Amino acid sequence: MKRLWFMVCFTALGFSVFAQGSFRSTSSRENSLWGQGGFFDIPYTRSELAAVNKELGDKPFGELTLNQLYPAWNRIGTAYQKDEYLRSTTWMSLVFPGAGQFRNGDTPAGLAFTALHLGLLAGTLVGVYAFLPGDLKFDRMDYLNNSISSIGTTWRNHSIMDYLPSFGTLLAGMVIDGGVRIWSGRSAYLGARTVIDSGKAKLEPLLAPGFMGMGLAY
Repeated sequence: MKRLWFMVCFTALGFSVFAQGSFRSTSSRENSLWGQGGFFDIPYTRSELAAVNKELGDKPFGELTLNQLYPAWNRIGTAYQKDEYLRSTTWMSLVFPGAGQFRNGDTPAGLAFTALHLGLLAGTLVGVYAFLPGDLKFDRMDYLNNSISSIGTTWRNHSIMDYLPSFGTLLAGMVIDGGVRIWSGRSAYLGARTVIDSGKAKLEPLLAPGFMGMGLAY
């Protein structure tokens, strides 16, 4: 049993190292896992701000007309909507692997990440149960008819070492699942970039104070 537990932990460590390497290999378009500014990077807004600044030049703000400012404001607002789509899609896959892929329209990848995530959860639960002391399992302990005090006494009669294999399995499962979440989030991030750049992304209206506090900006 201890040998199997060490194999599980070793597998978790190997997966985390492999996942880290695979993430780095897919970051050719970005300087880091999520972009130059990390998870909260706003690449489209940053790029649009630079373009607007270049177009307007060094003119003082007082010399700019509304005909110059309003289109720039709309462009920046649209860029921010793209960044919000990018952020929310990535976050969806971090919370539940596969969700961001479904939003991007990549159903096969969404199904694959969802199946992998649920399979890991189920496997972790089975492993935790399998490594519990024998008298705590369902075939030896009647959790429905025994009193709470007797159940608690049985659990307390075991030492930490008795629970260590189950704890190790749980930790290994969490590490591997964390890697899957990051992998899925990165995949959703890249997929969202592709969907946005192709014009297929459904951008949500941005409700905010309009230009100079008048009206609403979308």
